[in-house]
Amino acid sequence: MRNSSDINKTGTIADALKIQRGLIEFVADEATGLYNDALKKESELILVCGAGGQAALTGKTLIDMGYKNVSNVGAIGDWEKNGGPMTKS
Repeated sequence: MRNSSDINKTGTIADALKIQRGLIEFVADEATGLYNDALKKESELILVCGAGGQAALTGKTLIDMGYKNVSNVGAIGDWEKNGGPMTKS
């Protein structure tokens, strides 16, 4: 949920999917041409963004779409501070 310039500066979660908030409804919907098959309804999805707000909105959207296993880490700094694996893009 973070923009590319932020990711280039600080890195991101190792092996993370990078999906813009404005596209999540399309990328998570099997009926669209933008669907990403890594986003199966039964998949564990852990959300993060720059400060936490976009991840919370995305989590609500995914739950409203029928996803059940959605967690919000909040801000990328929280993930990194707690020892989550990071990578530079």
